[in-house]
Amino acid sequence: MEKGKNVEVKTTEESLRMKLRRLKQEIREMGEKRIEVELATAAAQAKSAALDAELAAKMARYAVINEETVAMRKEHDAFNNDITTRLRKLHGKYHFFNQEATSSVPEGTGPESVEDELEEEIVYRPPFKGRWKEENEKTAPKHMSLPLVANTAVRRRGFDEGTIYLLGAFLSVFHFPYNHQK
Repeated sequence: MEKGKNVEVKTTEESLRMKLRRLKQEIREMGEKRIEVELATAAAQAKSAALDAELAAKMARYAVINEETVAMRKEHDAFNNDITTRLRKLHGKYHFFNQEATSSVPEGTGPESVEDELEEEIVYRPPFKGRWKEENEKTAPKHMSLPLVANTAVRRRGFDEGTIYLLGAFLSVFHFPYNHQK
């Protein structure tokens, strides 16, 4: 019987040692986890503090810019008021500022007088190379019969047909050389 008790005591002693080891291991693991959690918390708090500092700097910058904007608006309003009062004084002092502008344009020079001539066909004639034949003549786009400089101006500014016709007539009267595009 003594042997049975002895074996039982040994197993109990071993099981207690195993439990003690397991508890020590669990305590060690919990300590490690606690340290990991504390490190993660510290990192999150540091990041939050950095973001708070950045936000505070941006808010301070916004406040400064807002103050500058208000000051500029006040200066702008004062400048506009000053100009307005000066103009009012000039209008009072010089009566011709109050008169409406009248334009005296000679009759027959406006775009409406050219409308009947717009129906004419614009013909492109290349520079002279030997005998001229009627079959060499071909209809050109609106602005092809104009010099190169005039063509670029017409395309850039988007003139209407009446203006193009007048421009072509003007250039032909003064015999400007034609630099046609091919």
